[in-house]
Amino acid sequence: MISARTLVQRSFSVLFLASASVGFSAGSSARAAAAPAPINEALEQAMGQLQQSMKALGKGINAETQAAALEELAKIEAAILTAKTQTPDTAATVDEKKRADFVAEFRTTLLEALKLACDAEIAVVNGKYKEAEGILRGKLSTLKSASHDKFKGED
Repeated sequence: MISARTLVQRSFSVLFLASASVGFSAGSSARAAAAPAPINEALEQAMGQLQQSMKALGKGINAETQAAALEELAKIEAAILTAKTQTPDTAATVDEKKRADFVAEFRTTLLEALKLACDAEIAVVNGKYKEAEGILRGKLSTLKSASHDKFKGED
């Protein structure tokens, strides 16, 4: 049988732990609410790689730069493959009923970008450098602008 003293000690221990955990969780909630929205690091890195590679390709593609251009296009394709599996931070601001469609549109847009990058790579492989530049500076650049307006949000 448990003595009254042991029972009181256990009760105080339970009461102390319960009140400490409530205080801790309340403090955590307040800190979480005050913290800025988390940044999707994988998506940020992928987009940074896209930007860097597009800048490198913007210097021009020709027979002398073919190998480097193919390397940059491979980096673009890899970055898009990473990015398309992510959810943009702006999805959190979309109505929950429309969020799945928003994320699907984000992924579809990146798949369109991947197709364009592959078309540019095919052009480079076949020595059609002006065609590749046209795809990158024209279609892909236009897609980038439109998708940033829709999916990126405010900086």
